[in-house]
Amino acid sequence: MPKDSFGAAIDIGTTTVALYLLNKQTGEKLAAVGGTNAQIPYGADVTSRIKYCAVNGHDSLTDLIREQISSMINEACALAGIQPDDIESLVLAANTVMQHIAAGLSPVTMGTAPFATLSLFGEELPPWEGLPVSKNALIYYTPAISAYVGGDITAGLLAAGFEDITEPAIFLDIGTNGEIVLKHKGVYYCCATAAGPAFEGAEIEMGMASEDGAIDHVWSINNKINFSVIGNCPPKGLCGSGLLDALAVLLETGEVDETGRLITGDKFWITYQEQNDKKGVFITAGDIRKLQLAKAAIAAGIQVLLHFAGVTEKDIKHLILAGGFGSYMDLNSAARIGLFPKNLLPVAKALGNTAGEGAALAVGSKAVGSKAVSSKAVSSKEMQTRLSNIQKQCEYIELSSIAFFNEKFVEEMAFDSNEIET
Repeated sequence: MPKDSFGAAIDIGTTTVALYLLNKQTGEKLAAVGGTNAQIPYGADVTSRIKYCAVNGHDSLTDLIREQISSMINEACALAGIQPDDIESLVLAANTVMQHIAAGLSPVTMGTAPFATLSLFGEELPPWEGLPVSKNALIYYTPAISAYVGGDITAGLLAAGFEDITEPAIFLDIGTNGEIVLKHKGVYYCCATAAGPAFEGAEIEMGMASEDGAIDHVWSINNKINFSVIGNCPPKGLCGSGLLDALAVLLETGEVDETGRLITGDKFWITYQEQNDKKGVFITAGDIRKLQLAKAAIAAGIQVLLHFAGVTEKDIKHLILAGGFGSYMDLNSAARIGLFPKNLLPVAKALGNTAGEGAALAVGSKAVGSKAVSSKAVSSKEMQTRLSNIQKQCEYIELSSIAFFNEKFVEEMAFDSNEIET
């Protein structure tokens, strides 16, 4: 009987990192580990990390992510009961800045126009020194489109089955950057918007990660605010999905008007407060403005792609929401605040961590549970070819140079006063 071979799929997000250990013969996921990106202390988004590298160099951030990946490999192998040096191949999906840093390349040229990259990847490279894998292993970096549409998006499109979609479709990955892809007639129109970290709970007065104590959903019954808390413990703050719900509820109850103004003053308490009790969880007028700016950037990006593709909202037959935030947010709340057009709500679907799933596909296995391929085994080379083909069909649109985007951004700052039927 041939010896089993193993591979690792790694998704490096700006905020979180996920790793899957796979049996390449069976396609089985043997272990999955994740955690907060170790680079977070050096900036909440890619722009701040580029600035850090411009002043201090990229070596320290490279060391941090490499040490984190090594630790995650050891953890996953311990869970699965295999040796790290049995890992023969790795696939790394990430935004272009994270890919550069992991590969030991400076991201500084991506910080200013013309946003040049040192590599768009789509190639296999030897493992860096100290990585606990087979000495013959190679790391495949999924191909990027531009400085701000990376290999996490091509991997996500693969996992979401966009190759087989023939009708107009939109892929939306909401994180610290909002990457948007609209496929029409074989062309993938792509753009990236600077959404900022608000939807991930960062730079929000009482924002936090999706962990115990975070309010993750908010709703109103007879104008009374209700909420759920991760871990069923006393609330400490709001994570991204809770923030989005809270804004949607405040729009419905009239506490926030069409301009984004908080009617009640500078803050609104989500948790019930006794008189003179200052403990609890609230959302501020400043928080609402940050959410408003983020949603306007993404909504305007969608409008630009519709314009370039020559289609309307009614032509779109699929809206795929990717990423951790896309999985947890309430789609009705997202449409209510105008994150995407309300006409797309009936065709919207959340698929979760498509970047990680796409990386797992590229390891070259049966990819158990994936919608992107059949149950037969698929080689890593075949999957790499498919990723390359997606890359070649992409047309990148730089929003910063388009006046139409600025016009739409101003329009999308307003909230719709009409209720969405659910």
